[in-house]
Amino acid sequence: MGSSPFSSPTEAKAQEMPPPVPAPRVLPAPLRFLVATGRIFKSWIFATLACMSIPLAILFAGWTYRLVQHRAHKLWAIRLGKDPDNRRTLPRWFLSERSGNILSGTEGTAFHSRIAGILRALLGSLGANWRTGSLITLNSFLVTLPGGMIMMFSWYSGWDNSFKKGYEQAEIGPLWGLIGIFLFMVAMTYIPIAQARQAITGSTRAFWSYRKVRDVIRARPMTCLVLSGSYTFLGAIFMVAVSALTVVGNGDSFEGKSSAEIVSFLNAYYFFWAAFFIVPGFLLLKLIAGRIYADASYDAIVASRWQKDEVTDREQKIFEHARVAEKPPAPPGLMRTGLTAFSFIGRLFLRAATLLLLLLFALELYIAQFFTFEPATNWLRQPMVQLPWYHSIPKDLK
Repeated sequence: MGSSPFSSPTEAKAQEMPPPVPAPRVLPAPLRFLVATGRIFKSWIFATLACMSIPLAILFAGWTYRLVQHRAHKLWAIRLGKDPDNRRTLPRWFLSERSGNILSGTEGTAFHSRIAGILRALLGSLGANWRTGSLITLNSFLVTLPGGMIMMFSWYSGWDNSFKKGYEQAEIGPLWGLIGIFLFMVAMTYIPIAQARQAITGSTRAFWSYRKVRDVIRARPMTCLVLSGSYTFLGAIFMVAVSALTVVGNGDSFEGKSSAEIVSFLNAYYFFWAAFFIVPGFLLLKLIAGRIYADASYDAIVASRWQKDEVTDREQKIFEHARVAEKPPAPPGLMRTGLTAFSFIGRLFLRAATLLLLLLFALELYIAQFFTFEPATNWLRQPMVQLPWYHSIPKDLK
């Protein structure tokens, strides 16, 4: 309706202007810090409890890989000059990050569509965590399974041979052990970066892109050495955690206690190690691997070492408008030969150091098994590699 002819132009202009949009409320800095601390604490407690169960450990793994993806995409956005997504610093466990948009989109729809939308809003992150964690865990098991099974066979073969005094077959256990350790070392050079690539791209096939994973490892040999050293260091702590049960169990602390009391002690023991070792260690290793892949892949695409049509659909969308640098001119022949030789020697040294650290990581599994006779599954999974699960109660106590 137009303005009255008797109203002034100022009043008419004020009537035509839309009402001002209220500015979003911003919490004070101390309150924002408390809210962020509370979210981190809740995620830490739930992740610790998740390490006690295989299905929940899969959820924790998926949540971790989604965090890796979020941080990598934020890094890419900053380097590409885009506005990063700062809506949340941590992924959610159950409620979808887009729950508000999903619920608003169900208004006026059919009843079954509204119910489906409500379920997606309430359980969207739960499904994403489970899907991401299960797929990456499955791929990781497929790569480590041959080496783990052979190491398990060598261990049991060695024990059987020592008890039966079969000196003619004395070399079977150590020989198969060396084969299993070699396969495990090869798998461990590939898995961390492959896990990061699948998590960041969201593509299951990206895990098996051997050439892309190899290019990242070659482009970042020093940081990959640090990553392998971190696996070995945390593996040594896990070896102590497993071996310490032998010292506790052989003492008089369990004498006269019921099975329920022993199980309660073991649950508290596993909770302690999960809270202060497995949860932060698993997060640290996956975030380091994700940063390595994010840095190396960005440099490869911008420097034209990777073509945009060779990467996954998500990477193509992110780097669609990225400015690709021209290749620098090649140095003179003699200088190029010297740089190539120096680079070859340096890379050879770093790879030898990486394999040595992974050898120590594999030997830690044997040492832990020697002190504490754990189930056979310990040879097939490590909480820092495939699944962050650490909870082994003897069958006679259940």
